[in-house]
Amino acid sequence: MDINERKKKILHSIIHEYIKSAEPIGSRHVAKSLDMGLSSATIRNEMADLEEMGYLEQPHTSAGRIPSDKGYRLYVDSLMNDSELTVNNLAMLGNVLELRLGQIDKIIKRASVLLSELTNYTAVLTTPEMKCGAIKTIELIPVDASSALIILVTNEGVMKNRRVLLPSGVDAAFLQRFSALLKEKLSGLTLEEISAATISEIRRAMQTHFELLFPVLDFIADIIDDVRTETEVYTSGETNIFNHPEYSDIKRAKEFLDFLNDKNSVMKILNAPEEKKEDVQESGGITVKIGSENDLDIMRKSSVITANYYIGDKAVGKVGIIGPTRMDYSHTIAKIKGISAILNRMLYELYVDDE
Repeated sequence: MDINERKKKILHSIIHEYIKSAEPIGSRHVAKSLDMGLSSATIRNEMADLEEMGYLEQPHTSAGRIPSDKGYRLYVDSLMNDSELTVNNLAMLGNVLELRLGQIDKIIKRASVLLSELTNYTAVLTTPEMKCGAIKTIELIPVDASSALIILVTNEGVMKNRRVLLPSGVDAAFLQRFSALLKEKLSGLTLEEISAATISEIRRAMQTHFELLFPVLDFIADIIDDVRTETEVYTSGETNIFNHPEYSDIKRAKEFLDFLNDKNSVMKILNAPEEKKEDVQESGGITVKIGSENDLDIMRKSSVITANYYIGDKAVGKVGIIGPTRMDYSHTIAKIKGISAILNRMLYELYVDDE
């Protein structure tokens, strides 16, 4: 049985009303909201057909209908009206995030809080995957007469530091010259690109106190190796689940909160392979997985909406929302697009445009 335009309008109305009320929708309610001149009996017949086709479910006898995962899928793919953030909305979000321009992890953490506040769902963001680990800058800052702080920043915006002991006789002027030399010779290089010839050049230019070079090189090797595999997961708005009746069961709510605390499981959900193209919507970089489309049992009653964010043209992290299948998909997608677009712009300006 094909789904005709009338059935689509009825399904759209039921989903729209169910998203707002979380209560099964009856035929009389649909007749009133649609204003199509259809009797309740006609709409009941259409709803029965939609149930038989798998787009609706009846939670119990004599109740109205609620959308199934298949119904939500059709809604997300072709029935819902797209929402867009206004220029003022985007400017406001940008201004909020601009206040946290210190380090990339702070930006991502703030973005997760902002997204959860905007949607009233649980926001999940990952910090960039450091596949390259190139050095953006490196400096030595004197701490006292016997030690200095090595500060290294990667092209992806990760900042690390380590304190090292200084050989006797090293003064602030030497550290300043050495710091400038390291910046000149190493900026822009990955670990593999730091060759023996490069090290020899630096050593010759140092003339004295070359033993200071070795703890610096050890530090660079340790940090670059670390940041390549270092991906943090930030979640915000975990307790927002208590605002939705789907999680009113304490046992289910606790299981969901336990799941959110398991960062490996959250990463698995965010990076789940798209086994069935028809089950996943990808429009404007957005991926939507609804209920049973998710691999983990704990997520079978939830939906996950994700988008990549980029440094330049390279996808480096995820922006996501986890919430009930009875989600306001249109507005949620618009807000994810807005946050990811702002992150793309900010990260480009920070780590690409200024090179």
